[in-house]
Amino acid sequence: MRRSNFRFYIHSRASHDTSIETRHTAFAARMMKLPPPLGWKGLNVPPAPDCGDELGASFEIVYAIPGLELDGRYIYRGETYKYEDEAFYDDKVWISFAPKSAEIDYRSMLHEHFPGVVVAFEGYAAHGYFGGYVVNFEDLHAAELQKLQDRPDIDVNGRNNIFTLNVVQYWDAELCQRALGYGRDEVIKRLSGKVPLVRPLMDGVYVVFNDNPDLTFEEFCAYNDRLKPVLGLQ
Repeated sequence: MRRSNFRFYIHSRASHDTSIETRHTAFAARMMKLPPPLGWKGLNVPPAPDCGDELGASFEIVYAIPGLELDGRYIYRGETYKYEDEAFYDDKVWISFAPKSAEIDYRSMLHEHFPGVVVAFEGYAAHGYFGGYVVNFEDLHAAELQKLQDRPDIDVNGRNNIFTLNVVQYWDAELCQRALGYGRDEVIKRLSGKVPLVRPLMDGVYVVFNDNPDLTFEEFCAYNDRLKPVLGLQ
């Protein structure tokens, strides 16, 4: 199975009380303090984007390393635009790169650099993955997934549900409680010794489920099948 570039998404709950400009300015200030390859020092950082007539505003960061990109999108802040309790209404940032790039250390990105961006963006959830793997894994469990999607109280892989264990995950305290029914300390207890990295991050937990850039789809499915029950996930 052919893999796509690696993508790392960070979700942050949007708020009408925090303008796009305020959020973007704070995010940029924190990113300026991060080290390479993801820090923004010396880069052309765009100003806060404007939604115009759209329900979102996007921006892009161009790094010197070929193939390394960071994109972001903020949700419209108009008072009449009602936010639902779903990940669709999140502010988002995503980073993409080729896992076999000669200029990027894949394991260092997963273990060391991604957590800093999660903190900088004040994320409540993050997930890194090879796109084709997630699609095919969920296709294998289509019936089970459809039952969840049909429930109005479930935001699949969103604000209250964890269905797929991606290569890298971050869950804040609220998401842990809503999706798992317990806190980060219990996550760490259950996964310690079973994954390459599990550690506290902000009020939540950061997990590297696999750090092999040559991960196969079969291996991806195998650790999901093995570790979802460990976490109490169906």
